[in-house]
Amino acid sequence: MKNTSKINPCGHYILILPDEVEKKSKGGIILANETVENKQRDTTQGTLIAVGDIGWAEFGDGSPWAKVGDRVCFGKYAGRNMTGVDAKKYVLMNCEDILAVLDD
Repeated sequence: MKNTSKINPCGHYILILPDEVEKKSKGGIILANETVENKQRDTTQGTLIAVGDIGWAEFGDGSPWAKVGDRVCFGKYAGRNMTGVDAKKYVLMNCEDILAVLDD
């Protein structure tokens, strides 16, 4: 997966593209922007986009437990929300904030 955000994590930081939330309810009602933004902040799954140069270096043998392109689960309050130059919303967080790698 290509990093189009122009956000390049340093050190042990990683960049996640959280899953997008539905903008319509199951009944077809368009949700208010505030509701969509709140649901997006609650998202805890996404795709690993980029890894800093020493991601996972201080854990075990330093082998990464996730790679770019993996779908991952992360802590709800982990990281900092950022907007890339591509206008997508990303989360920049510590590498240890990945809780699980998700199977397809």
